[in-house]
Amino acid sequence: MADAVYSINGESVLVEYKNEIRPQHVSIFDKFKSTELPFLVVAKYITPNAKQALKNNGVNYIDSFGNAFLDLEHLKLYVEKNNAKPVYKSSTRIFTQAGCQLVFQLLKHPESINETVRYLAHHCSISIGSISKIINHLQEEGYVIKWNSEQKYQLVKREELLERWISPFVEKVLPNYKVGNFKFSQHQLSDWQKKLSYPRLFWCGEPAASMLTKNLNPEKFTIYTNRTKKEISIQFRLIPDENGAITVYNKFWQEKSMFDELAYLENKNIVHPLLIYAELIHSGSQRNIETGKIIFDEYIKPNL
Repeated sequence: MADAVYSINGESVLVEYKNEIRPQHVSIFDKFKSTELPFLVVAKYITPNAKQALKNNGVNYIDSFGNAFLDLEHLKLYVEKNNAKPVYKSSTRIFTQAGCQLVFQLLKHPESINETVRYLAHHCSISIGSISKIINHLQEEGYVIKWNSEQKYQLVKREELLERWISPFVEKVLPNYKVGNFKFSQHQLSDWQKKLSYPRLFWCGEPAASMLTKNLNPEKFTIYTNRTKKEISIQFRLIPDENGAITVYNKFWQEKSMFDELAYLENKNIVHPLLIYAELIHSGSQRNIETGKIIFDEYIKPNL
């Protein structure tokens, strides 16, 4: 059910209000496509990728900054001011580069919130001094609570934390670990999965989603590794190319052992589902978002 019915330029419109809309939320409005009245979503903040997805799906929207897309019978309007900001306070100190790396560790292993700062710093590849500060900020914003009886921490509101983490992770962490773009040699292109099965090479994004769900034919490829650019070219036989479809990043996390690295994904050489989900959702591609939801439901939600 929509929140209200309003008249816009003499035309009745179903209206629903939201605080924030990201690409993964767009599909929830599909239920309104079968209604007799046109539908409009009004939100405080709509991410750029979500606005594009709403337009592609023919969903009318207005945000609190005056950005709007209206395709009604008697009114056609498109305004894009590019000045919208998230509804979360901009002063948050959680989602720095170091904060995003720690949040990834905590979402992946919530029990590690009670590990030593030295342990967390090592596994997140951030400084020891950052850990306590970030955990304090997580407490201030209600994502970490302390048990009174045992004085131990607990990570809460994990799904909300995950959704907030995606954009700053992609925008603040990944650029600092990017090795470069590459393209396949001719013989690899036809069978990329089998011929690029090397130790210390981990697939992410579309190829990883394809391996997990069989629901996606990858067009863009993402690899995490701790190999050098020279090793990537020589050993993986990938060709450096600024416009190449393969983006390679250095690994920024540590697992206890190679067994722990692979155990959660049935020994496939792919990264943790959180990284796959983040890339798919942030891409703004509807096919990626749909596949991301499958991965979320099967591999992420049960552990949140």
